[in-house]
Amino acid sequence: MQKNNRITVFRMLLEKGPMSRTQLSAEVGLQKATITNIINGFTSMGIVDVDGDSAAGRRAEKICLKLDHLYVMSMGITRKDFQIALYTIDGRQLELEHYEFHKEDVLEDTVRRMAGKASSMLHRYGDKHVLGICVAVPGPYMRDKRNGNEVFDVTQFPMFNQLRLREILEDTLGRPVTMFHDAKLSALAEYRNAPEAREDRNISLMVIRSKGYGIGVGMVINQKIVEGQLGIAGEVGYMGLNYNGDKEHSSFEACAGTDSVVRYMRERRYEFPHTILKEDSSYLDVIQAYKEGDPLGGWAVSKMAWMLSYGIANLIYTINPDCIIIGPQYPDDEAFLGQVKGNLRTMIHPLLAERVHIRSSKLRYDSFLLGGYYYLIEKLLKKTNFFDMIREVMNVEENRRV
Repeated sequence: MQKNNRITVFRMLLEKGPMSRTQLSAEVGLQKATITNIINGFTSMGIVDVDGDSAAGRRAEKICLKLDHLYVMSMGITRKDFQIALYTIDGRQLELEHYEFHKEDVLEDTVRRMAGKASSMLHRYGDKHVLGICVAVPGPYMRDKRNGNEVFDVTQFPMFNQLRLREILEDTLGRPVTMFHDAKLSALAEYRNAPEAREDRNISLMVIRSKGYGIGVGMVINQKIVEGQLGIAGEVGYMGLNYNGDKEHSSFEACAGTDSVVRYMRERRYEFPHTILKEDSSYLDVIQAYKEGDPLGGWAVSKMAWMLSYGIANLIYTINPDCIIIGPQYPDDEAFLGQVKGNLRTMIHPLLAERVHIRSSKLRYDSFLLGGYYYLIEKLLKKTNFFDMIREVMNVEENRRV
């Protein structure tokens, strides 16, 4: 009970910032004496401070967390790149490493490079000071909790499926890492920052993201990430949209992943002799052409939008979420979002179209890194030795100062 009370107060200060003892008591439903005892314990650990002045010029009883020298690391790998971010416990990103893969890269060597950069970051900030490490991975990523087996089945990325990712990372870093599906972490980040969730914490939220060929979907329902039996709930990229096509061209991810727009452009390029696009134009080239009014770019993006709408219609009938967020990898303009919504109105019942809220992401980066931070914090707060970990770090810092 005492540990749960301490965690409740710590979480409240972490999420809402400086609060008085009276406010804390009202928010968490604990007696002021209990709050005082908890704050005294935090003071002895060196993790709280007093912040703010009252109107009369006296120090107000605003308690705030002081979490210097305590960090978590969030990493992620996709078909195209890897990223490493270091966060303070209260969610400030201090460092970001980003590496885009080159054609000549050997995947295992690249992962060792990622592990090396993460190891260097740990060394700079202090291994014990980094309380946890989360690694976001593409899916399908299956975890069998009965025997501990992990299986990757990433479409068009066969090298990844054979990669000893956990072994390489843990051997290099000398500590366990937490692995989780990137789209689910993105959904957690979106939920924790969604204005819709501030109005209703039990809102059901779905995030659709794509970075290349694949499509990842994450869902938060009743404040929890939906995982499924083996962790692959939301792997709708495999959902078929064209039963006459082969697997490579008929699935949702093949038809509506961001790479699909390049294929659509190439299929009809000969019909648009005045287009600025070329055979080797990239996804970003097509999006830029679309924004500049190029007719071929516009057609290719419109087809991707239609396919995305078709898949979303299936998801609405299957999950019926309150809110669907389209990731920042897709065009971030109102015209594209308008196409998606307009297409949907022709595909689903009017009441469904009216009630579901669809918008673009407000997080202008790969949100799985931020999701990794939130996920780690939740795991840390559930650990029985969480405050012992903090006390150990703070003792190291105290001895260093002495």
